[in-house]
Amino acid sequence: MQKFKMTFFVSLLVFLTACGWHLRGQVDLPIALRILNLDANAAEPLTENLIRQSLLSNGVTLSSDAPYTLKILGQSANRRVLSVTSNAKASEYELSETLSFQLLNADNQAVSEELSVVSYRTLQYDANAEIGKAQEEANLRREMKQYNAYNVLLRLKGIKLTPTKVK
Repeated sequence: MQKFKMTFFVSLLVFLTACGWHLRGQVDLPIALRILNLDANAAEPLTENLIRQSLLSNGVTLSSDAPYTLKILGQSANRRVLSVTSNAKASEYELSETLSFQLLNADNQAVSEELSVVSYRTLQYDANAEIGKAQEEANLRREMKQYNAYNVLLRLKGIKLTPTKVK
Protein backbone atom coordinates (compact mmCIF):
# COMPACT_ATOMS: atom_id res chain seq x y z
CA MET A 1 0.00 0.00 0.00
CA GLN A 2 2.83 2.39 0.89
CA LYS A 3 4.49 1.69 -2.46
CA PHE A 4 1.21 2.48 -4.25
CA LYS A 5 0.91 5.85 -2.48
CA MET A 6 4.47 6.80 -3.36
CA THR A 7 3.96 5.79 -7.00
CA PHE A 8 0.73 7.78 -7.13
CA PHE A 9 2.32 10.96 -5.75
CA VAL A 10 5.36 10.69 -8.01
CA SER A 11 3.07 10.15 -11.01
CA LEU A 12 0.97 13.14 -9.99
CA LEU A 13 4.06 15.31 -9.64
CA VAL A 14 5.36 14.24 -13.06
CA PHE A 15 1.96 14.88 -14.63
CA LEU A 16 1.64 18.36 -13.11
CA THR A 17 5.15 19.28 -14.19
CA ALA A 18 4.59 17.95 -17.71
CA CYS A 19 1.38 19.90 -18.24
CA GLY A 20 3.04 23.20 -17.31
CA TRP A 21 1.42 23.65 -13.92
CA HIS A 22 3.28 25.92 -11.53
CA LEU A 23 2.58 27.81 -8.35
CA ARG A 24 0.42 30.90 -8.61
CA GLY A 25 2.52 34.01 -8.95
CA GLN A 26 5.31 32.36 -10.90
CA VAL A 27 5.94 33.91 -14.31
CA ASP A 28 8.48 32.59 -16.80
CA LEU A 29 10.07 35.74 -18.18
CA PRO A 30 12.18 35.64 -21.35
CA ILE A 31 15.88 35.00 -20.71
CA ALA A 32 16.73 38.52 -21.91
CA LEU A 33 14.62 39.95 -19.06
CA ARG A 34 16.14 37.82 -16.29
CA ILE A 35 18.49 40.72 -15.45
CA LEU A 36 16.75 44.07 -15.08
CA ASN A 37 17.32 47.52 -13.70
CA LEU A 38 14.32 48.85 -11.77
CA ASP A 39 13.69 52.60 -11.97
CA ALA A 40 10.72 53.17 -9.66
CA ASN A 41 11.23 56.82 -8.73
CA ALA A 42 7.66 57.62 -9.82
CA ALA A 43 6.15 54.94 -7.58
CA GLU A 44 5.21 54.94 -3.93
CA PRO A 45 7.71 53.08 -1.71
CA LEU A 46 5.17 50.29 -1.06
CA THR A 47 4.60 49.78 -4.78
CA GLU A 48 8.34 49.80 -5.46
CA ASN A 49 8.89 47.15 -2.78
CA LEU A 50 6.06 44.98 -4.11
CA ILE A 51 7.44 45.14 -7.67
CA ARG A 52 10.96 44.43 -6.41
CA GLN A 53 9.72 41.41 -4.40
CA SER A 54 7.72 40.15 -7.37
CA LEU A 55 10.73 40.38 -9.69
CA LEU A 56 13.11 38.73 -7.23
CA SER A 57 10.71 35.90 -6.40
CA ASN A 58 10.43 35.13 -10.12
CA GLY A 59 14.18 34.74 -10.55
CA VAL A 60 15.01 38.20 -11.89
CA THR A 61 18.36 39.67 -10.88
CA LEU A 62 18.24 43.41 -10.27
CA SER A 63 21.33 45.27 -11.44
CA SER A 64 22.01 48.91 -12.32
CA ASP A 65 24.03 47.85 -15.39
CA ALA A 66 21.39 45.48 -16.79
CA PRO A 67 20.60 45.51 -20.52
CA TYR A 68 16.98 46.53 -19.84
CA THR A 69 15.33 48.93 -17.42
CA LEU A 70 11.81 48.61 -16.09
CA LYS A 71 10.82 52.24 -15.64
CA ILE A 72 7.75 53.00 -13.55
CA LEU A 73 6.19 56.08 -15.14
CA GLY A 74 3.48 56.75 -12.60
CA GLN A 75 0.72 55.44 -10.45
CA SER A 76 -2.69 56.69 -9.47
CA ALA A 77 -5.43 55.75 -7.05
CA ASN A 78 -9.08 56.69 -7.47
CA ARG A 79 -12.31 56.23 -5.56
CA ARG A 80 -15.77 56.86 -6.96
CA VAL A 81 -19.24 56.42 -5.53
CA LEU A 82 -21.11 53.41 -6.90
CA SER A 83 -24.30 53.64 -4.86
CA VAL A 84 -25.94 55.86 -2.27
CA THR A 85 -28.35 55.34 0.62
CA SER A 86 -31.80 56.89 0.88
CA ASN A 87 -30.12 59.75 2.81
CA ALA A 88 -27.90 60.49 -0.21
CA LYS A 89 -24.80 59.15 1.59
CA ALA A 90 -22.31 56.91 -0.18
CA SER A 91 -22.85 53.23 0.60
CA GLU A 92 -20.50 51.68 -1.92
CA TYR A 93 -17.28 52.82 -3.58
CA GLU A 94 -15.28 51.57 -6.52
CA LEU A 95 -11.54 51.69 -5.84
CA SER A 96 -9.02 51.67 -8.66
CA GLU A 97 -5.23 51.53 -8.78
CA THR A 98 -3.33 52.21 -12.00
CA LEU A 99 0.37 51.62 -12.61
CA SER A 100 2.11 52.80 -15.80
CA PHE A 101 5.50 51.50 -16.91
CA GLN A 102 7.79 51.06 -19.88
CA LEU A 103 10.70 48.81 -20.80
CA LEU A 104 13.85 50.64 -21.91
CA ASN A 105 17.09 49.31 -23.38
CA ALA A 106 20.59 50.19 -22.16
CA ASP A 107 20.51 53.40 -24.25
CA ASN A 108 17.26 54.50 -22.53
CA GLN A 109 15.31 53.96 -25.74
CA ALA A 110 11.82 52.51 -25.45
CA VAL A 111 11.59 48.80 -26.21
CA SER A 112 7.86 48.81 -25.47
CA GLU A 113 5.13 51.39 -25.66
CA GLU A 114 3.86 52.83 -22.40
CA LEU A 115 1.98 50.02 -20.70
CA SER A 116 -0.39 50.15 -17.77
CA VAL A 117 -2.14 47.76 -15.44
CA VAL A 118 -5.33 48.60 -13.58
CA SER A 119 -7.12 46.82 -10.77
CA TYR A 120 -10.59 47.48 -9.38
CA ARG A 121 -12.26 46.54 -6.11
CA THR A 122 -15.61 47.39 -4.52
CA LEU A 123 -15.79 48.71 -0.97
CA GLN A 124 -19.05 48.50 0.98
CA TYR A 125 -19.10 51.66 3.09
CA ASP A 126 -20.72 52.20 6.49
CA ALA A 127 -20.45 55.64 8.10
CA ASN A 128 -21.00 54.03 11.52
CA ALA A 129 -17.80 52.00 11.13
CA GLU A 130 -15.51 54.74 9.81
CA ILE A 131 -12.25 53.45 11.31
CA GLY A 132 -12.89 49.84 10.30
CA LYS A 133 -13.78 50.82 6.74
CA ALA A 134 -10.65 52.99 6.49
CA GLN A 135 -8.56 49.95 7.46
CA GLU A 136 -10.48 47.77 5.00
CA GLU A 137 -9.78 50.29 2.23
CA ALA A 138 -6.07 50.33 3.12
CA ASN A 139 -6.00 46.52 2.95
CA LEU A 140 -7.80 46.50 -0.40
CA ARG A 141 -5.39 49.08 -1.80
CA ARG A 142 -2.38 47.01 -0.71
CA GLU A 143 -3.93 43.93 -2.33
CA MET A 144 -4.55 45.92 -5.53
CA LYS A 145 -0.92 47.12 -5.62
CA GLN A 146 0.25 43.53 -5.17
CA TYR A 147 -2.03 42.43 -8.01
CA ASN A 148 -0.64 45.20 -10.23
CA ALA A 149 2.94 44.19 -9.42
CA TYR A 150 2.14 40.65 -10.56
CA ASN A 151 0.43 41.94 -13.71
CA VAL A 152 3.53 43.97 -14.57
CA LEU A 153 5.38 40.65 -14.84
CA LEU A 154 2.68 39.21 -17.07
CA ARG A 155 2.90 42.26 -19.33
CA LEU A 156 6.70 42.01 -19.44
CA LYS A 157 6.38 38.37 -20.48
CA GLY A 158 4.23 39.46 -23.43
CA ILE A 159 6.75 41.97 -24.81
CA LYS A 160 8.26 40.66 -28.01
CA LEU A 161 11.98 41.42 -28.06
CA THR A 162 13.23 41.50 -31.64
CA PRO A 163 16.88 40.83 -32.48
CA THR A 164 17.39 44.52 -33.28
CA LYS A 165 16.22 45.44 -29.77
CA VAL A 166 18.39 42.91 -27.95
CA LYS A 167 21.85 44.10 -27.09
